[in-house]
Amino acid sequence: MNDCIFCKIVRNEIPNVTVYEDDVVKAFLDITQVTPGHTLLVPKVHIPDIFAYDTELAAAVFERLPKIARAIKASDPA
Repeated sequence: MNDCIFCKIVRNEIPNVTVYEDDVVKAFLDITQVTPGHTLLVPKVHIPDIFAYDTELAAAVFERLPKIARAIKASDPA
């Protein structure tokens, strides 16, 4: 979807600080930084809302979460 903010971030049309990226997901720092290291993890395919995830995509996204969390913690964002 062309006007989706997350799709624009995935395509680097909107400036972002990428924490992790591969062929399935992109993780980037949230611009509001509610807490130090506040990171958003999104699939690279357009998903209109949480209800559109299927089991396979959800598993692919969330299997990367521990690796990303460890990297954020190791960078000591505080």
